[in-house]
Formats: sequence, structure tokens, C-alpha cells
Amino acid sequence: MNLKTMRVNKKNRERGSILAVVSVSMIVLLGLMGLGTDLVAFYLGKSEAQRAADAAALAGAQEFVISGFTSGLVTQATAQTLAKNQAIAVGQKNLVGGTAPSIPSGNVTFDFTHAGNPLITVQVAATLPTYFMQIFGVTSANIAATATAEAYNPAGSAAGGPTLCVSCLRPFLVPNCDPDHLVAKPGGNSVCPTPPGPPGNNQDYFLTPPNYAVKRPGAAPTGIVGESWSLHTGGPKASSPSQWYSIAFLGAQSKSAFQANIASCNTDAIVCGTVLQTLNGNAVGPADKGIEAMIHATGQGLGQGQDTINVAGGTTPFPMFAGSNNPLVKAGIIATGAPVVQSDSLVSVPVYDGAVLTPGGSTVTVVGYLQMFITDVKHSGTDDIINGIVTNVMSCGAGTGGSCATGGNAGAGGGGSGAGGTVTAGGAGFAPIRLVHP
Repeated sequence: MNLKTMRVNKKNRERGSILAVVSVSMIVLLGLMGLGTDLVAFYLGKSEAQRAADAAALAGAQEFVISGFTSGLVTQATAQTLAKNQAIAVGQKNLVGGTAPSIPSGNVTFDFTHAGNPLITVQVAATLPTYFMQIFGVTSANIAATATAEAYNPAGSAAGGPTLCVSCLRPFLVPNCDPDHLVAKPGGNSVCPTPPGPPGNNQDYFLTPPNYAVKRPGAAPTGIVGESWSLHTGGPKASSPSQWYSIAFLGAQSKSAFQANIASCNTDAIVCGTVLQTLNGNAVGPADKGIEAMIHATGQGLGQGQDTINVAGGTTPFPMFAGSNNPLVKAGIIATGAPVVQSDSLVSVPVYDGAVLTPGGSTVTVVGYLQMFITDVKHSGTDDIINGIVTNVMSCGAGTGGSCATGGNAGAGGGGSGAGGTVTAGGAGFAPIRLVHP
């Protein structure tokens, strides 16, 4: 064999080896591309699973509030059943990889060891198919995520917890005086007015100082949830069984601003222990007009197109029904009388320490909050009588102070001066819920 022939054969052998190297490299490259594609799909699936777990846990925690469990209205067993069912239903609406995740009943657990702060933990699972990795025999991958949420109650939390910021409050102050429950004057409530009736009694507390624990949790008549109130805005009335006083948010004495804050709520966040300025003088005209706008009533009294609530029978949460002026009825989405889960008649108001107020303006300290369903308003001389039903109560506990920085929210903490950030509540949401894991 001559030299020229040897060189040709060597080149042919080299061409074959290069082809083999390129072929192997392409297989490895395709495998890496397939692995990368599947890893991206798994990462997305993990994110979707976490979102489903978060939503499920928050939905379960919300049931602690709306069922009335945090106000002693239902038992722990009932709250647990309601929260579990809601968590599973909401979690499965959040698809993972295009399909509903698996949330067996045993994947929803509870922790009631923190007084006043019930926790729910939800584990979401899903099986995602692989694509390119099937050539290596891997046909699927299991995805899981866990989240824990709580119904946050400042009265049941340790010092250094998040600052509670309550917004969307109506500009009324409820004194810490329970008109439906009386106590003997010696050793009883010394700051509330003497009610009409037999002498020797006084109104009891809603929230018992100095830690302001809820005095009578649970349903009326033994508890306060479901109590009917006739609330007065015409100034201090020592002989009245109950009264509201008006708030001048940020010290503004404008009656038009007062009316607007009734109709659409005030967005200023109030923390426990806040000192509020009362509104000077009477504002009965703006008050009844604001209430009518808020509840969508075309006039005073019942049957003016506003929503209704039914507290009979003890069904909780109390069922609400759309009036003919409900925005959803006006839009043709639901019919008059249809059940609703939200209503503009459901509002939150601050409870103050009960100190006697004087005409012409006073300052008061916030010690808690009430949620109320406003049924109607009636103008009577220099007074507006606002009829409502207590649907929930929340105490500040012994914790006061802090600031509500922009960015605090019930789901994630965030600003504020409390060591644990801030949580927000108010309006129909009332008591805050928040994720505590992850």
C-alpha cells in the first residue's frame, strides 16, 4: 500500500469518528434540552401548586371569621368542618398543570392551641406528566406544596405580633357598652349610662378592660352576635339604651365629608389604641342621607329596596338577601330576594373605651371593632335612629400602637411598626386572615 492510499484511508476513518461524536453530542444535547423543558414545566407546576395551597389555606381561615367562630358563634368542630370543605373547594379550583390538584381530607389539618388565632394547614399534591424525559423511562413527577393560614386576632397574639390596621370603617363610634346585657352597679360597668328600667343596674361591657377580652362571645340572647341595636347619632343620651357618636376622620369637621365617609367608607387605616376626634355638633341630615346611600335605600325605614338579613333560627353565618336596589339586581345579574354573600349593608365600626362624651367634640380611644348589618335609618327630630344587628366582634386585646405603612396586607405582612409587619381588616372582611407559612 502506497503512502497516498494510507492517507486516504486515514481521512475516511477520521470522518467516521467525527460523525459518531456529533451523533452522541446531539443525543446528549437533546436530552439536556428535554430535561430543561421538563424542569421548567415542573417549576411552573410547583408554583401553581403553591398558589393553590395558599388560596386553600386563606379560604379556610376566612371561614373561621365568617362562620362566627372567632366570636364564639359556632363550635370548634363546626368551624373545622366548614373550613375544611371551603379549603378543598377553593384549592381544587386552582389548576396545577391544567388539572385540579388532589387535596384529600387528611391533607387539611388544624391547630387550635393558639388562643384566639386558629390555624389551618393545607397540602396540595399533583402528578405532572413528562415529555422528553419519557425516553429515559421517567413518565411523571409528583408535585406538592403546603401553606398555613390563620385568622389573626390581636387579643390572642403574643407581644411583638403584627400591627392590626383596620380600614373601610364607617365614621361612627360605638361605646363599650352592651345595651342588651345589664350588670349590678357595684363592681359593674362604671362608664356606661344607666339604662331605662329598674334601678341598680348598668350596661355591661362588650370588651372587658384592661385587656378588653370579649365579655359575651356567642349568639344572642346570651352572647352579643345577633343583637339588635337602635343606634343614635344625635349626641350623648344618658337615657338611651345605645348610641353612636360621629367621627371626624383626620380631624376634618366637614359634614359633607362625614356623609361621604358613611356612603363609601373611609380608607384611613386605624390601629388599636388610636385616639379619634369626634364630630362637632349634629349632622343628622348628612347621617341619614349617607346611610340611605350606603344601604341603597330609597327612603327611611324598612322595605326601601335595601338588602335584608335573617338571624332567626341561629343559622350562621346569618343569611343575607338582595333588595331591589342591590347593584347586582339593578345589573340584572341576580333577582330580588336572591341570597348574597356580600352586602353594602355590612359595615365595620370602631368601639371606644366608653368614656362619657361631651357635646362640642371629644377624643376617644379605640379598644376594638364591631361588624354590623345596617337594616334601616329613621330621622327623628334632632336624632337619627340607625337600626342594626351585630354580626361579629373583634378585640384589640392589650396591644396598642404601631403605624399602618403602605403595603401592609392580610396575606403577607409588610410595613408598619409592629415587629411582625402589618395585617389589614375592615369592611365586610372584618377580622384579618394571613399566611404564616410559607
